[in-house]
Amino acid sequence: MFSFLSKFLHRPVDEEKFGNIVLKELKRARPSDTFTLDREKFLIQYGGGGRIFLHNVYIDYRRAEPKLRKAQIDILVQGVIAPSVQDMRFEDAKAHLLPVLRNLSGIDLLRIEGGDVKPMSEAMEFRPLTDELGIGVAIDTELTIVQVGSDALTRWGKTFDELLQVAIDNLRHKAAPSFYQLGPGFFASNYGDHHDAARMLIQELIWQLPVGGRPVVMVPNRTCLLVGSAENTEALSILIDQARAILLENSRPLSAEMLELVDGSWRPWCPPGEVGQKLRRLQRELLVGDYAQQKQGLDSMLEKAGRDVFVATHSLVERKEDSQLISYAVLAKGVYTWLPKADLVCLLEGEDADTLFVSMGDFLDCAGSGVKRLPYVLPRYEVQEFPDANCMAQLRERATSIAEVKA
Repeated sequence: MFSFLSKFLHRPVDEEKFGNIVLKELKRARPSDTFTLDREKFLIQYGGGGRIFLHNVYIDYRRAEPKLRKAQIDILVQGVIAPSVQDMRFEDAKAHLLPVLRNLSGIDLLRIEGGDVKPMSEAMEFRPLTDELGIGVAIDTELTIVQVGSDALTRWGKTFDELLQVAIDNLRHKAAPSFYQLGPGFFASNYGDHHDAARMLIQELIWQLPVGGRPVVMVPNRTCLLVGSAENTEALSILIDQARAILLENSRPLSAEMLELVDGSWRPWCPPGEVGQKLRRLQRELLVGDYAQQKQGLDSMLEKAGRDVFVATHSLVERKEDSQLISYAVLAKGVYTWLPKADLVCLLEGEDADTLFVSMGDFLDCAGSGVKRLPYVLPRYEVQEFPDANCMAQLRERATSIAEVKA
């Protein structure tokens, strides 16, 4: 009875109540500013175009012990009202520079919602680590963390690479190595300072771990760095399970990619056999969700602009023969479409015509200049016109199916 009552009294509030609590605390802390809660997008807007996205903070709030939940809100509020670090001199900022890993499609989504159509390279200072991950440099103080942009580089007279080396060196000396062994040849970071993932950039840390083979890593979120051996399939399977749990249950997901260290550089890698299938399944499950968020943002952006564009869905189907997940997108004749990248394109020429499945590669090869890559991290293609008769004839010769396409 008392256990049930305790759980009832200490259960976390829902999203709407949480948003109202944060809004009230912000207004109390800074009464001179105007804060507005957007319940639909679950964010708070404030003066100067600022936006506070509440989703990740709400996840942290729900996962925290009841006595620590108020602290999650306090940290957010203090970060918002803290003095700006944007105008710091380099001499003052240098000791606070740290590298950060960023999920590029997540940043892209914020740009889409803001109507920004510039390429990512023009919107943010970063270095690509993979197609999915970027490396940034941030000023990390006790109360706030702000990514360094082009204005600071110009003001300081520094290049991004110069700052990145300073940031990595700061992180190298921030704390002693802290990993614990989850099993033979498998380690997880245990720093507790929210910079675990970025420590993959300190390559000597990785080489020092006795994984028993060629090291590979996963960074499911910024607080976790998982390290294993490319030759240890059992350890890799556990690593993928750990990454799945973090990506699906924790806040601020980063990536489901597995990376191997080759000649001093990290490269995406997928194990062979069943373990590789397990990894690809996780990646595809997450990708379909990312595309759904992108579609929602693009639909909203296009509606506000008064443009009539069909933003096609990135869909998944499980193949009966081997339980692999196959992705496809639909392109109908006469419909101006923004098409996502997928294994298959489903071509609908008319009500009486047979449905034609072709690989995305064959479609892009045949369509040629009739298809334009759009400036988004998750690939989308502008298709203003359906393939002509000649192209359709070629595609029919290359037709495939869900059962036949390579996953």
